Formats: sequence, C-alpha cells, structure tokens
Amino acid sequence: MFARNGESAADNDVTGITLFAGRIGWYLRALGVNPLVRAVDRLEALAVIGVLATALFAIPAAVSAGTLVHDSGMRTAAEQAQSRHSVQATVVEGIGLPTDLDTPAYVQAQWREGQQTRSESVVGPATIKAGDQMTIWLDRSGKVVAAPLTTSDAEFNSIAAAGTLWVSIVMCSVLAAYLVRRVLDRSRDRLWEREIRLLAHNDDGWANRH
Repeated sequence: MFARNGESAADNDVTGITLFAGRIGWYLRALGVNPLVRAVDRLEALAVIGVLATALFAIPAAVSAGTLVHDSGMRTAAEQAQSRHSVQATVVEGIGLPTDLDTPAYVQAQWREGQQTRSESVVGPATIKAGDQMTIWLDRSGKVVAAPLTTSDAEFNSIAAAGTLWVSIVMCSVLAAYLVRRVLDRSRDRLWEREIRLLAHNDDGWANRH
C-alpha cells in the first residue's frame, strides 16, 4: 500500500512537470510565426516568458544585494565585537507570572562594575525570576545595549535580503502578467461573443455593419 502511495505521488510529480513543460513549450511556439496563433495568445505568451526572464535576470541583482548586506553586517559585527562586552547580572526583581512565554519583559538586574554595584531595568526572558543569573551587554560607556551582531546573523540577514528582493521582483512581474492575462481574457470573451453572433446570424452581412 505504501509503495502504491509513493508511486502515485511520483506519478503526480512527473505529470505536473510534464504539463508545466508542455505549457512553456506552447508559449514558446506561440511566439513563432504561425499565422494561426492569435494576437492575444502571443501577448499572453510574452507576459509569461517575461516572468520567467525576470526571475532569471533578478538572480544577479539579488546576489549583489545580499553581498552588500553581508559585507555591511560583517563590518558591524566586527565593530560591535570590539566595542561591547558582556557581564553576568543577578535578577533582583522578576516579572511575576508571565502571560506570554515568547514575549521578553523588563526585569531589575544587578551587577558589579569595578568597585561599584549597578542596578538597572533590562530586557530579559519572560520565564526569568528573582535570583536567576543573566548575561547583559554593555558598550564602552557602560550603557546597556543589545548583544553584538554575530557573523551568523550577518550571513542570515544577507540571505534573507537576497531572497526577499528576488521574491519581490518576481511577484511584481507575476502580478503584471496576471493583469495582462485578465485584460486578454476579456478580449477573448469579446472575440468569442462576436464569433457566436456571426454563427447565429450566419453572417448575413452582419460583420460588415461593425
């Protein structure tokens, strides 16, 4: 039974790929010199091929954007690694019973800075309670700041930026092709209506009056 299900899924994948390839082949042939291909079909083919071409040519732009974000992120990570340091603090006042475990909250933390003891409200996990230890980050001036950007963060941000740009460009081209398709469908409907009227009237000179 499992083999049949696997074979069925594989057959569906092959069928889908075959249909897609056949449709793309039809669009390519529609751009040829066949006089039987209607103008609306040629325009639709141009719109679809335009989407595929846009998706292809958008790759270098996305890679370039990702590289810029990556380089900037790596510089920021290096600068923050030099200008920020961590200290261990003790939570002196928790937040009671959290209502949302995924939401960070402010707690009162205390830590040693040289010969002095500092106490400040900082952001901590929602599950933290009084007496727990937590790591906080300070800049050169002693101000509480976020943890420094890591190289992994920079790499992830660059991939996200490249992917977002590529998807945005492709989606815009898909939307444009969809709008073109809607206009062409209305044009096809009018052509079909005209042909049906011609057939119903057996022409009878009707076409000459329009």
